[in-house]
Amino acid sequence: NGYKDHAVIKLALMAVKLGRKCLIVVEKLTEVYQIIQVAKEMGVRPLIGMRSKLSTKGSGKWESSGGELAKFGLTTPELLAAIEFLKTEGYADCFKLLHFHVGSQVTNIRTIRDAVKEATRIYAQLVKMGCSSLQYLDVGGGLGVDYDGSHTDFDSSMNYSLQEYCSDVVYSIQEICKDENVSEPIIVTESGRAVAAHHSVLIVNIFGSIENGDSPLKLAEDPNEHMIVKDLRETLAGMTAKNMMEALNDAIVRKEEALQMFRHGVVKLQDRAKVEYLFWQICRKLYSATHYMRYIPEEVERVGKMLADQYLCNFSIFQSMPDHWAIQQLFPIMPIHRLDEEPSRDATLVDITCDSDGKVSKFIDLRDVKETIKLHALKEGEPYYVGLFMTGAYQDIMGDLHNLFGKVNEVHVFLDETEPGGYYIEEVIPGNTIASVLSWIQYVPAHLEKEVKDMIDRKVREGVIKPREGVEFQNFYESVLRGYTYIDSRVPVSARGVDLIDQSAPTGTQEFLQ
Repeated sequence: NGYKDHAVIKLALMAVKLGRKCLIVVEKLTEVYQIIQVAKEMGVRPLIGMRSKLSTKGSGKWESSGGELAKFGLTTPELLAAIEFLKTEGYADCFKLLHFHVGSQVTNIRTIRDAVKEATRIYAQLVKMGCSSLQYLDVGGGLGVDYDGSHTDFDSSMNYSLQEYCSDVVYSIQEICKDENVSEPIIVTESGRAVAAHHSVLIVNIFGSIENGDSPLKLAEDPNEHMIVKDLRETLAGMTAKNMMEALNDAIVRKEEALQMFRHGVVKLQDRAKVEYLFWQICRKLYSATHYMRYIPEEVERVGKMLADQYLCNFSIFQSMPDHWAIQQLFPIMPIHRLDEEPSRDATLVDITCDSDGKVSKFIDLRDVKETIKLHALKEGEPYYVGLFMTGAYQDIMGDLHNLFGKVNEVHVFLDETEPGGYYIEEVIPGNTIASVLSWIQYVPAHLEKEVKDMIDRKVREGVIKPREGVEFQNFYESVLRGYTYIDSRVPVSARGVDLIDQSAPTGTQEFLQ
């Protein structure tokens, strides 16, 4: 499938000549002329398929990829013209397959039924027109994956099962062929997403969080603080179950007033800090009461979203989950350990890129799309891991070098009941090193190392650093180039500087960080 040039056509015909059953699917009319020309030059009878543009459109996010305005395929006049050309050139018997495609992740089974019926009708009519060699009907892809578990025609689900899909495809083809009195074709399917989506899971370590409204300073009460601050303190102290919405509205007004007064120089920076802190404390107190509410007002729901923690994840959305960023594809996400503990924190996920779009703020829910996910509170000194599931269909190959992160480490795990734990690790494939990624954008690692060495030697000659330090710096720089592009959690650095540096870190790390 796909557009082909001379080299691809020649390679496919070489495969046919070598005994392989390699069918070339025609996507545009000119390809038929190219195929026959090359086939004549090589003295080989090609195996030809043709993709037909159906009037039936897909459903879901990829609806526009099918139908009469689709990128690939032949219109009905083009299809008939191609067949006439093959007959004229004496290659009519090479037409073996009819193909169609209505899009990826088709959410509604009715769309599939309609497309199969339309394509089978075309198939049957072509056979009756004299295309007796036609024997394959390729029903393309489109078989969906139920990412969110809702079994609906929502974009991240589908309202049918695998069994229903197979039954409807086979029955629809049988029904049309019987009505047209032609032999049933060999059915070919290309359901790549349904086959590949489940094969891969991305494991992400979370190395920190950002909590809205948290204050590292003690903002104690001061008799000289501004009246707005005092009003907010009274609002917080006087909050009850009956006046919580009133307290929220008052807090919003006071905060806006404080910001306006700060701009005009009336409120000091210290008082602004207190206003922000007290505002978030009021929001937290209000949201904690939602556990006892039967109905949660929209204003309170918005407060919950504002209070959600941002969990810092050691990956790039653009590299490892491009579909989520580009088309808002939802993937199942959940912790992969501490499953005997109830998660207590509402959170969103943010990656380590410098792009503000590098975040996950839409999550699967059976009834709707959630804007937060429940995760466990992080524990000091303990790792926390989250799994992003069903990423196997397109994410691995579509991820580019956004922010120069490259590929993540990859582990091939095989299930085996005879092994301890019921599995074994077949292969570990390291992710890209910094040197390899830099080399892809034409920064030669050897040249970089030489430049750094020249700079170090110059500083040694000038007496700025000692020779031993120069050697350690060079070794460290080269070890970094050979290292992973993502954050290495084996070298934790505290906010104070270097007192938490892992002593097993590469030589020169301590001095470098100092």
